[in-house]
Amino acid sequence: MRIYILVFIFQVFFNVFKTLEIKYTYEHKVRALLFNSVWINLASLATSYLSLERLFHGDWLVIIAYTAGSVLGKWIAMEKVEDYRRIVYEFLNRNK
Repeated sequence: MRIYILVFIFQVFFNVFKTLEIKYTYEHKVRALLFNSVWINLASLATSYLSLERLFHGDWLVIIAYTAGSVLGKWIAMEKVEDYRRIVYEFLNRNK
């Protein structure tokens, strides 16, 4: 059970960091992008290792934890991380 929770958590973090990578690239924040890349790689390595280890032992339930963590991570990244493009758009169009 502990492995499923770890896979789930690492997938959530991986997807949030991946979305932040796109954001930092768009905003040209090199320092933040480099630190974010380290976290992406660590989360990716951890989730891949744990998931593949369980799959090689015939434990197919780890796919559910992997997928659920991915979906939740994408939702958090899209809904909870501030959308700067929308803020700029609203600022520029407030006088119209």
